[in-house]
Amino acid sequence: MNIFIGCASEDIDDSFNKNSLSLINEIAKIKDVNLVFGAYHNGLMGKCYEIFKNNNKKVTGITLNLYKDQLDDLELDEAVLVETSMDRMREIYNKSDIMLFLPGGIGTYTELFSSIEEHRAKEDNKLLILYNDDFFYTPIIKELYWLYEKKLVKKSIGEYVNIESRMEDIIKLIEKEIKLWKN
Repeated sequence: MNIFIGCASEDIDDSFNKNSLSLINEIAKIKDVNLVFGAYHNGLMGKCYEIFKNNNKKVTGITLNLYKDQLDDLELDEAVLVETSMDRMREIYNKSDIMLFLPGGIGTYTELFSSIEEHRAKEDNKLLILYNDDFFYTPIIKELYWLYEKKLVKKSIGEYVNIESRMEDIIKLIEKEIKLWKN
């Protein structure tokens, strides 16, 4: 089972970094979970790659042809090069069974919104998880809920995405999804 982990490709505040790394470490220990990521070896994203590789997990990196030189520093089981960021997002979505969003910047927000829209349009059963560590995503959650209240979207954010602030709950969601996947 492939999990996409969307997160910062830059160094972030230590409080978010520490909790996210703890969560990544726990996920990487779960049997049958492999990583799909943006193929950038920096910041939290780079640490995520290293943790999964150190746990002998398969890693798929998806990036733009523009950045193909960055793949030289990575030991990937699969490398996917695409022309545009839209193509990149499509590949990430299609190759992932679970999508987890940790604190990040504009790239992570783009991945989150693209995934919500694809999930909404396809009405598939893909598991999307938003790690609202220390209320990081609360402004976005409020905005998306406001859209629902104003009838600009048919469903509230919680119907598209599992919003969790506890690592234990995220691990349980992933383990439950793996059990369903195996059956």
